[in-house]
Amino acid sequence: MKYSLAAVAALLVVLAGSPSASSSSGLRGFQTPSRNIVCGGYTGSQPAWLRCDISSGLRPKPTRPKGCEFDFAGTLTLTAKGRAAIGCVSDAVLPNPTKAHVLAYGKTWRYGPFKCRSTRKGLTCRNLKGHGFFLSRERWKRI
Repeated sequence: MKYSLAAVAALLVVLAGSPSASSSSGLRGFQTPSRNIVCGGYTGSQPAWLRCDISSGLRPKPTRPKGCEFDFAGTLTLTAKGRAAIGCVSDAVLPNPTKAHVLAYGKTWRYGPFKCRSTRKGLTCRNLKGHGFFLSRERWKRI
């Protein structure tokens, strides 16, 4: 049976526990000031990943990823070195997204191989290789 990166990420979210963990690895996340975008990143014994969910959905709506049986039009995923992908998910990225840290406009969140910058225009996230994505209510794109 084949599993998507998003499905594996979702399982890791459940296993990783609280986003407020104080250890140097595990699940950590944030939300944008508009609370429209919630992101979670994981570092630790598994390969690092970043996932961002956007409540207003990806615009324009992407085509369904091959083999995806879950929701796909509101999530982007990123690994430490790979290109951004459209997520195929059945859950939220953080156990309690409404309590996630707010990443103020003009601020940058760094965790493991990931860096995300929040601006009034949207959120840009990148990995070690410079791959990533831009998310906003109006549009999204892979970088």
